[in-house]
Amino acid sequence: MTVSSKIEGIITRSKKGELLFVSDFSQYGNYDTVRKALQRLANKEIIIRISQGIYYYPKTDELLGILYPTAEEIGKAIAKRDKARITPTGPYAQHLLGLSTQIPMNIVYLTDGSTRKVKIGNQTIVFKKTSPKNLSFESKLSSLIIQALKSKKENNITQTDKQRLAEIIGQSNEKEKIKNDIQNAPVWIRKIVLQILSDITNELA
Repeated sequence: MTVSSKIEGIITRSKKGELLFVSDFSQYGNYDTVRKALQRLANKEIIIRISQGIYYYPKTDELLGILYPTAEEIGKAIAKRDKARITPTGPYAQHLLGLSTQIPMNIVYLTDGSTRKVKIGNQTIVFKKTSPKNLSFESKLSSLIIQALKSKKENNITQTDKQRLAEIIGQSNEKEKIKNDIQNAPVWIRKIVLQILSDITNELA
């Protein structure tokens, strides 16, 4: 049984919608052998090549056709493979929180893994090495809020932005974690978030 046949059997028995990496099949051969096997399966249209070393076992919908993974799903899968922590930053963090309607062409994550760029169609996922301090928050929401506000800048924060953050924080069950995390944020961000937390507490009182 060839390496390609073994890998094909494993993939076709797995769940559709899975992202696949060359390293997932390292027990069946060296990097080049596995890469060539995956490329052959892509040529047979069993899997789709998303980017260098990244493949996708496509999930389909009768009306929409192939349901491609989002940049966020790809970013999380790469982080899981590399056993790295990541957090969205810049305009992408703003978009995830609803502070911006634009989906940036460059999606940037801070990471404690390797610095790299991954081209996905006309989008680029960028992983930027950062200090452990920027990834050590108890709540992922805290990290997202801090990174979004940092990139938006203090003078550009509107009342609408604050109301949106109040909605998100109000629906969260991590208010106490956010309160603790925000102590390590820049002073102006700390003031905004603590005021929102205070207003939420008063409303519930």
